[in-house]
This record gives sequence, C-alpha cells and structure tokens, in this order.
Amino acid sequence: MGTAADHRRRGTGSARAAPATRPGGGPALDPRLQRLLELQRDAGNTAVVQMLGEDEGTSGPEPGTAPTEEAEDPAVVETARAIFDVGAKSYEAGAYARAYDEFSRSFEMVGRPGIGFSMAQALRRLGGRREEAIALYQAYLDSGETRRAEECRQFIAELSTPASTGDLELDTKAGKAIFEKGAHLYEVRDYAHAYDEFTRSYELTGRPQLLFSRAQALRRLGGRREEAIALYQAYLQKGDGNRTADANAAISELSTPASTGDLETDTATGRAIFNQGATLYERGDFAHAYDEFTRSYELTGRPALLFSRAQSLRRLGGRREEAIALYEAYIAEGDGGRDEESQGFIDELSTPSTE
Repeated sequence: MGTAADHRRRGTGSARAAPATRPGGGPALDPRLQRLLELQRDAGNTAVVQMLGEDEGTSGPEPGTAPTEEAEDPAVVETARAIFDVGAKSYEAGAYARAYDEFSRSFEMVGRPGIGFSMAQALRRLGGRREEAIALYQAYLDSGETRRAEECRQFIAELSTPASTGDLELDTKAGKAIFEKGAHLYEVRDYAHAYDEFTRSYELTGRPQLLFSRAQALRRLGGRREEAIALYQAYLQKGDGNRTADANAAISELSTPASTGDLETDTATGRAIFNQGATLYERGDFAHAYDEFTRSYELTGRPALLFSRAQSLRRLGGRREEAIALYEAYIAEGDGGRDEESQGFIDELSTPSTE
C-alpha cells in the first residue's frame, strides 16, 4: 500500500488549475457582452447580462432582483464575475460538472437568480441529478425573475415525471416510451441521462424491472455505488426473479469485502482494490476510481485513502462539498503527508470570503 502516495503524484491529482482561471489572479474578464452571450447562450445569458451590466451601460441586476450586500461591493462582484466566466468556459467545453461548481461558487457570493438558472442548466446537461435541477429552475421562478421563466417551465416539464392519467394502458404506453428513450441513452453510454429516464418511467409505472435498470445505469456511471446497491436490493425485495443472479453479482462487485480479521490479509485485499482504483484514475475514470478508493478505505481505514477519494471527486467535478469534507477529514487524521496540498485544494474549491 506504500504506492498510494506515488500514485497520487503520478496521477495528476495534485495539479492545480491554471493560474489564468483563478479568481482575482488571472486576466480580467472580457467586457464585451456579445462574446460572453455567444459563449454562454445556453447556460447563462441572464447571469452574464447581470454581471456585466455596468460594462454595457445597463443597471446591474435584472428587474426584481434585490441586490445583496455582497453584490454592492465591486470587488465581490468582480471576483464572482471571474469565477462565473471560468464556469461559462467549462460549460462551453462540455465540462458541465465543473461548470456547476464554478456557477455555484459565483452564486454563493452574489446570489443572482440568473446564476441559479446557469446552475440548473449545468445539472440538466450533466444528467443524473434532475431533482436538483428542477429545484433550481423552480427557485428561479420563485425569485420573480421573468427573462428565463418560460425556459424554466419548459425544462421543469421535460425533467418531471408525467402525471398519471389514471388509465393503466395509457400510463404503461407512456412509461414504455420513456424507458425506450433511456435504453437508447444507455446504449450510447450516456448513463446519467439513461438513469433519469429509467427513473421517470419507474415513477410513472412502478415496474420492478426498472429498479434493476436504474441500478445498472448508476453502476456504469460510477461514483454512486451505494445508491446502486440500494436499487439492486430494492429490486430483489420485489421478487421479480428475472435478474436475481445479475443483481446479486452486481451487489457483490460494488460492496466492500468483509474484514477477515487478519490484518495482513485485509491489507493485501485493500491494496489490490486501491491499485484497481489507481488504474481507473490514470485513465480519467474518476467516478469509478472514487468507488474503488472508497472500498479500500472502508476495508483498511488508511488516512491516505481519504486524500485519494477527495482527489477523485475534485477531478470528477460537481461534488465539491464532498471533496472538501474529505480533504478536511484527511487533515484531521494527522497523516501529515499531504496536508498542505489538501488545504490548497480546499481553498480552490471553496467560495472566496466576502468579508
């Protein structure tokens, strides 16, 4: 297990973001509103208009947006603007998880509803987190903003499960159509959106087989193994029987091996699991690497694995609070080897102080 530190040094997990993208430390945001509108036309036109209002001769927030105390501080707005721009560029590149993180940090600083809309857009495009996206779209509507209200209602309808008609035949037909959409997404390896469609179909029809499909999508997606295990178990409890062997095999694959009580044996097993995670990390499969590092940690309790898990989530994106908590847990363990790096990553992921 002594190879853990070597892996983390080799695996680029400790690489910092380019200085040019750091809040307050990179080049100033291009003031031309049109360029940013083109860059972010899907994810954040409203937020860009709000943030660059002064540069374009507009009056700041959209009508109905109450400026916060932080938003009145030009330095805070400038930092939030720079963070948002990083998110906009990530969004344009298809890195929706990272875009969500940056939009979230920007929103936490200035609380503009348009940035909340951008957060929702990032989650919708990311997939697998439709309830959070719906809540963010709804929050935008509840704020009283109107510029993207029609789009919010459209996306909420798209993400929501259709209401039951009360006619079993009609609901079954609708559920089948949703399932088939999910099956297509699964085949093209878009497991996050496949999970969303399988979930919508299940919520409408309650078919036990869809529990298995949802679990399969999460297993292939990675990073959400506990949810996948719970879905496999729910499927088994339904007594459907068709995929019992497959469900049991998947649960075994995802679960942490039971301790044998022999330290040397458990250490060897934990090392093998870690090495599998390290290989996945090197390939850029951070979600499944996180799963393996977590299984190794649950078996051996080695503090260094907290750092490895945090690195995986940081590289995966979209789960920065969990990553921060893992870095903090690593520091609290007193391992000492990567404390400085951990604190640096905590600072990188955290919302800048407005005090």
